[in-house]
Amino acid sequence: MTVKKIFYSSMILFLALFIISCGKKIEPPKIEKYKEYKDPIYGFTIKYPEIWMQLGQPGNAQFYQSQSVKDKFISPGQPGELGNEVLVQVKNLEGKSFDEMVNEVRDEIKMSGRIDAEHQITVLDKPALKLDFTIPITTKMNMMGYKILFQVDTLVYALSFAGFGDWYNAYTSVFDTMLASFKLPEPKPKVTEGWVASNVISKYETPYFVINYPDNLNFISVDKGKFDFAISLQADRVDCSIRFDVFGAQGLSVEKVFEQNKAKYKKTSGQGEITVSGVKALFINYSVMKDIESRAYFIVKNDKVIRITMNWYNPHKDNYLPVFESIVKTIVLK
Repeated sequence: MTVKKIFYSSMILFLALFIISCGKKIEPPKIEKYKEYKDPIYGFTIKYPEIWMQLGQPGNAQFYQSQSVKDKFISPGQPGELGNEVLVQVKNLEGKSFDEMVNEVRDEIKMSGRIDAEHQITVLDKPALKLDFTIPITTKMNMMGYKILFQVDTLVYALSFAGFGDWYNAYTSVFDTMLASFKLPEPKPKVTEGWVASNVISKYETPYFVINYPDNLNFISVDKGKFDFAISLQADRVDCSIRFDVFGAQGLSVEKVFEQNKAKYKKTSGQGEITVSGVKALFINYSVMKDIESRAYFIVKNDKVIRITMNWYNPHKDNYLPVFESIVKTIVLK
């Protein structure tokens, strides 16, 4: 046999083997061991095949059989190793709605492929949307997959499962195992910093009203000046207090009193109306210094103005404001 014939025979054998190997159906893998990935920022966990690689970043976990497979997903139209991709991505809403975020994902898919179906499902007892998609790669091969999106507080989770051609169908059980293993972080118990209101409630009575207050608020003497009455209750900081002043209404309604006084408050951030002991009360929010927020209420009863002034340290707003608001709700006017 001549060298030329040997060369042609070898080429024919190589092409035959190539065609056979290309046409071979991908068998479902027998994966016995899984590793657990825990995101260092968001705390979610998911298990993935031990022989796979995690090639993403915190908040954007990416799982593939190899770096070459990832490269193929990055440039699917280029030659490369076929395989599968699983992504777990977390994004903050940042002022957007969940529906707006979903529409962005839809648009991304439609730029290169199509959405085949949409399903309402449940993930970890949370409502979620599943988007089945197909992205044509060549005339004979597609990338197929699905994305699952759901919201937790201000975060949107997007789990994506995909594969090239037969790789997608062969790995559906692996995808199911990974999805079933996905867990959100355990909620951390809220630790309150700073001052905390006492559970022991005391009563304080004046000629004009009665209030209930936590007994770890301290009464502070104030100069009542021209007022008929003045008293202040202070928490652990001098800038965290609730003060009561009483002075003559001179026949004015609460609306007139409020209009006459609100111009005195600078850096206002809104106003509103509530009912105190069955009487209308108008209030204004304002700030006189950095990190200190304030609110002034005006009530008129028996031709007397009861002005209530709150001040609180804004970084620990949850420690103070709800307590002061609850005191106002307990007021019984005389």
